[in-house]
Amino acid sequence: MLKRYQVLLDDWMERYIKLIAEKYDLSSSAAIRVHLGLAILYVILVLHPEYKPDLLDKELRELSRKASKNELDEPEAHKMSSKIIFEAAKAVEYILSKQR
Repeated sequence: MLKRYQVLLDDWMERYIKLIAEKYDLSSSAAIRVHLGLAILYVILVLHPEYKPDLLDKELRELSRKASKNELDEPEAHKMSSKIIFEAAKAVEYILSKQR
């Protein structure tokens, strides 16, 4: 379920999100969610090395490399964005279960 939040972005963040959203035909909200999902995965991998996501760090690096070289096409970007969000949700559930 999606919740509505108001988030203040610096100008450079807004320009970057717009660039990504337009490039891969995403809404700004979707682009922000994907990037937040990536951030969650990276942080959890660092803070909890015992957690092993199905989306491996190697895949995340390869995705970032392809995106930076404009080698990521739109369908691939949509598929990967769904996978990133799914894996980030699983990672958060893992952390929350450890906190209980």
